Amino acid sequence: MNQPKQDWTETHLFEIIKYQKQLDLLPHDGMEIARIELLSKMLIFIGKLSAEFSEQYKRVYARRKSAHAEAYLAATNNKAARAELAVAELREEEAVAYGNYKRWGNAFESTREEINALKYKVKISIEDGSSRRGS
Repeated sequence: MNQPKQDWTETHLFEIIKYQKQLDLLPHDGMEIARIELLSKMLIFIGKLSAEFSEQYKRVYARRKSAHAEAYLAATNNKAARAELAVAELREEEAVAYGNYKRWGNAFESTREEINALKYKVKISIEDGSSRRGS
């Protein structure tokens, strides 16, 4: 017995917003480690949201391909045109799903890059601090 898949979009988005609000309260300088920690936690939910939208996109794609094939087989003439007309609405739904998937995939990549930049900044700060103490 197949149960409908639970949509976690709202839950993941809530968590991302929660961490973003915490980040907004932190000063940009001197709080790099705290920012890394919050961004890392947020990255988990950005990744989950990206995966959720990827799955939604693939599901719409599969429905479109199936509907196209069914319409093509059912048509008596102008098969390709009738099949394309039959899936026009699904193409729009697919475009929205693809946009969401790409948007959150990009957010994942840029958040990961921000974390790496902060880690590098912390590393440089540690090296600078340790080299001054030795002088």
